Amino acid sequence: ERVKKETPDMPVLLQSSNPGYAGKTQNIGASFLNKNSGDLSRQLRGFIQRYFGFGDFIFSDDYGHEIARASDLQTMLKILKTIPAKSIIYHASRNHFSKWLFARTEFEIAYHIRPKKISEFKDGEEIRKYLIETLHQFIYRTQLGSVLKFDRRLYDSSTPFVKIGSGSIGGKARGLAFMDFLISKDVIPEKIDGVKITTPNSVVLSTDVFDFFMEQNDLESIINDNYEDERIADIFSRIRLPDYAVNDLMVMLDKFGGPIAVRSSSILEDSKTHPFAGIYKTYMLKNTGEDLSARFGELEKAVKFIYASVFSKEARAFRKMTPNIPDEEKMAVVVQKIVGREYLKDRYYPLISGVMQSYNYYPVLPLKSSDPVAHICAGLGESIVSGFNALRYSPNFPENLHQFSTVENTLLNSQKKIICVDLSPKEGSGIEYDKEPDIMQIDFDELKNSPGFEFLASTYSREEEKLYDTVHAEGIKLLTFAPVLKNEFLPLNKILRELSRITSDAMGSNIEMEFALDYNPQDGETEFNILQIRPMSSKSAMKKVNFHNTENKTKIFSSDSALGNGYINDIRDIVCVKPENFSNLKTEAISDEINAVNEKLRNLKWNYALLGPGRWGSSDIHLGIPVKWNNISFSKIIIEAKYDNFWVDPSYGTHFFHNVTSLGIGYLTMLGRNDFINWEWLKKQKVYFETEHVAHIRLEKALDIRIDGNISKAVIFY
Repeated sequence: ERVKKETPDMPVLLQSSNPGYAGKTQNIGASFLNKNSGDLSRQLRGFIQRYFGFGDFIFSDDYGHEIARASDLQTMLKILKTIPAKSIIYHASRNHFSKWLFARTEFEIAYHIRPKKISEFKDGEEIRKYLIETLHQFIYRTQLGSVLKFDRRLYDSSTPFVKIGSGSIGGKARGLAFMDFLISKDVIPEKIDGVKITTPNSVVLSTDVFDFFMEQNDLESIINDNYEDERIADIFSRIRLPDYAVNDLMVMLDKFGGPIAVRSSSILEDSKTHPFAGIYKTYMLKNTGEDLSARFGELEKAVKFIYASVFSKEARAFRKMTPNIPDEEKMAVVVQKIVGREYLKDRYYPLISGVMQSYNYYPVLPLKSSDPVAHICAGLGESIVSGFNALRYSPNFPENLHQFSTVENTLLNSQKKIICVDLSPKEGSGIEYDKEPDIMQIDFDELKNSPGFEFLASTYSREEEKLYDTVHAEGIKLLTFAPVLKNEFLPLNKILRELSRITSDAMGSNIEMEFALDYNPQDGETEFNILQIRPMSSKSAMKKVNFHNTENKTKIFSSDSALGNGYINDIRDIVCVKPENFSNLKTEAISDEINAVNEKLRNLKWNYALLGPGRWGSSDIHLGIPVKWNNISFSKIIIEAKYDNFWVDPSYGTHFFHNVTSLGIGYLTMLGRNDFINWEWLKKQKVYFETEHVAHIRLEKALDIRIDGNISKAVIFY
């Protein structure tokens, strides 16, 4: 009796052959066991399981009647959300929660909960909130850094990383899992200056699902190289995914509310030598509405279209440019929440998205090659990786903004369009292979009244012809990111510097990282999400190239901003966009014409140098020629040039650019003061074949191409 008074929650069991003690022991809160009982061992085991926490946690009411029971932490978490507050107070006052956790060797959380007293909380609801938050954080930390097998019974949308199936998770998912691991081991800090560093919670459909889908339906024998991408996608869309994958995805989607990204993660993607960046499909789905089957229908189509993209003309053409065996390719699929929120009604996007590269291909003083460079935009990062307008800068020198060097340049180069997920209800047939109806562009002006706008914009005073790095001045608002980059309202520069250093060291190479930053206006909390990371090829082990001994040669091209290295002496063909016929309103037609020329040269096995304006491979048809890899598969040199008054800064953060560097294709930009194109010579050359906008020049002998990657210089002679 004295023990129970001093420590009321101490389990006490009285064993006696005298049944008269049963009433007395019950009155002091102890338990009684009759020594003459026929099931003595069973009763003893029951006492130990209940009071020492070795069995299920039994939630009781004031009278000791069972209300619910939890067999594991996940079930405990679910029950805590609905169990009456009185029951929570009953068990908390007796330290039942910490005892149960101790018995399961969950010592860290048990020691955290045990010292808490009922008097520290206002009521049972506050205890409930504390227990749920504590358990949730503990479960998250223990799962972080591990790839868990999907379990329909236990799965929760807060689980960091799970996979469906038993195969490979592919390159993209592997990079994310590695980032999770680094965060779990505190190699990447959990917070940098108060900003949480994390990755989006993800579910991966592993490669064995793809294998099953392909083999069970004999798809490889059905499709062939001559099929158009849309025909292959249509064939795939009519075939059902394996039942086990469908059932798991349905459970996942039921827990996954709000916009989701469905991304490719093939086993060849994001490798160090050939990253396959942007070659396979990715889809953004708004994933809203009460009809789960309709939402699943869109997800299922997205998965099948990603599978189909393995056999697209672009993917086949790119694989032929690499040493990989085509049959080696297998596809996993990553499903993850899109980082962001509804900053405007029915408009969902992250505050800032970006791509960071730890190696700077084109350093301009005071920058060095070792200074990381980032490309950032407001809204979804599609603006960057597809070649739309974005800001390029180094977090080591955030005030050196080449694109904003003058007021005129700022007005011209600042981001005008924001890409976001459209959450508004609308009629339609849903996604198609090359169509994402849930993605839209909005004008930057629409953001003016949105939360977080103060982090993004500056004000231009027309009267004073001056820029103010604040939104609170009178004048025209421009998206410059100055409040973040220069005034450091958010520690983006520090985060990028730290992560560049940490992740490069961890991966043993230079890296390219895609990220998104989300800001919660209600509590001011900010999250930095690592969306993707891949090793990137850098200019190392390059040989010195000699630009002398050219007395009898004619200089055709010269660039001080070139990628590649070495001598190329086997190209006799130049494919050129005609300057006199060029219009940035006709770039899609020009892309088709280049594709036709490429097909002719591919059949003849003639490699060529490709010359044109703006950004090659841009998704913005007004900034360059929107070619894909299969359209230019036989090009060995790519030249971006200024055509009269049309010039665009190269977008070094695009998927197209990353693939160019990994393949070792010579890449020359002709925008600098000392860059040179011998137009007069080009005009005198015999045109072998031409279309309305494109000319194919066939030379009598090969060009003399010299590129020194150490000094970013290239000269092409004839």
